[in-house]
Amino acid sequence: MDSKAFNDAVAAIKGDLGAFLPETILSVFVCALLLFDLFGKAPRPKAAGLLALIGVLLATVALLSQKMSPGRDIFSGMMRIDAFGGFFKGLILAGTAISIVMTMSFESFSRRRMGEFYALLLGAALGMFAMSSATNLLIFYLGVEFSSMASYLLTAFVKRDLKGSEAGMKYAIYGSVSSGVMIFGLSLIYGLTGSLNIGVLKEAFSAAGDAAPTLLLAGAMTFAGLAYKMAAFPMHFWCPDVYEGAPTPFTAFLSVTSKAAGFALFIRFLLAFGSGYGVTLSSKQQITIDWPILVMVASVASMTLGNLAALWQTNIKRMLAYSSIAHAGYLLMAVAVMSPGQPAGQAQPLLFYFIAYLFMNLGAFYVVTMVEGRTGRVDVDGYRGLGRSSPLMGACLTVFLLSLIGVPPTGGFTGKFQIFMAVIHHKLIWLAVVAAVNTGISAYYYFKIIKAMYLEDAPEGAPSGFRLAPQVVVAALAVPVLWLGIDFNRVAEFAARFGL
Repeated sequence: MDSKAFNDAVAAIKGDLGAFLPETILSVFVCALLLFDLFGKAPRPKAAGLLALIGVLLATVALLSQKMSPGRDIFSGMMRIDAFGGFFKGLILAGTAISIVMTMSFESFSRRRMGEFYALLLGAALGMFAMSSATNLLIFYLGVEFSSMASYLLTAFVKRDLKGSEAGMKYAIYGSVSSGVMIFGLSLIYGLTGSLNIGVLKEAFSAAGDAAPTLLLAGAMTFAGLAYKMAAFPMHFWCPDVYEGAPTPFTAFLSVTSKAAGFALFIRFLLAFGSGYGVTLSSKQQITIDWPILVMVASVASMTLGNLAALWQTNIKRMLAYSSIAHAGYLLMAVAVMSPGQPAGQAQPLLFYFIAYLFMNLGAFYVVTMVEGRTGRVDVDGYRGLGRSSPLMGACLTVFLLSLIGVPPTGGFTGKFQIFMAVIHHKLIWLAVVAAVNTGISAYYYFKIIKAMYLEDAPEGAPSGFRLAPQVVVAALAVPVLWLGIDFNRVAEFAARFGL
């Protein structure tokens, strides 16, 4: 290799490493947190949490300093640095930071060594970063596996908690099955196309001929693995048991960040395929497979199964798990009307809803964390009288629940309204009607909690009041939920800049 070629290679590597700076910072802090508990005899959970927060803050600064438009490929086209991936990385960092603050407020962790927990949390976020930027099937799979492996350990982090251990085992089993199905699909794609880059999928599908049905099967198997990360039908079964058994702060982390990373990867993969391909099943028979139709089926199934199953739940964490499945269905509605080659703004309803979902879902889980820490209960009866014994907590939880339903003036309403308008604009009236019916169904189980807070008396001996700091954080999460429902235009315009 001559000196010019060598210098060019060194310059390219330096440029790629600069674009990889947020991931590098997270990696450094994962290592630091793994070593943190080795120094000092007494547990220092607050100090470990602060160290993790510093890592997230520095990664955020590095992310904001990146030039993402126009997008560019790094590491020989294995990852892409662009505004779309940057949005989801920012969402993941925000969810991680709030989850860390939630963990620091969690009574059960107040006397434990927490360095490993925070290291695994940042490690899961690092895997999700890779998912958000992946344009290569190898990075695609490694990102999913990296975040999943850390998530299995975090679910079963409390070793003596039998429910947590059971949830961790179920999570690993479900994850292994979906991962196996996905890697088989990815291997078929590689075998048929000879490339690991998802950019060749459209051309490969168009020229596949007799191999088209196999490529179609490979795409469906890959979707199964991604549906597992999105907590969407047909790979949603893990969600209720894992949400119930995992430590509540980590459940909150899973409910937003894992879903966001799964959607980021799924949209990149889906739009690489395109839509409307004719598949020849025999010499005389040809059918057209339209990917948006398959996404709509998954959307309807996710929202309907999630909402109907939630009706009978008395455990708040299981109820929010089924709610998460239903919200995956609403989000898939926005994906179903996206198509290759359209303006970047087509992703705006999806991205806006994710912003609202971040605050309303993590806010609800923050209240669940505080109530569990005070009472040890996660059932609906544990919320009896909360609206009177702690008016601020009760009011904020009411705002979060109303937003999850989609009641104005909350961010959940404006987010759902934009998704509904997007599908109506594409003449999918039936899909909007199904979603509206499901929204009505969801009101029943959310209002069960509100009814318990305001219309029922607190159980005898129930603790009253919460520390000021957690109440301030909960109120800070409620403010953007209301703001997004009132002054939403600026946020909608902001979200429109981050499409593919």
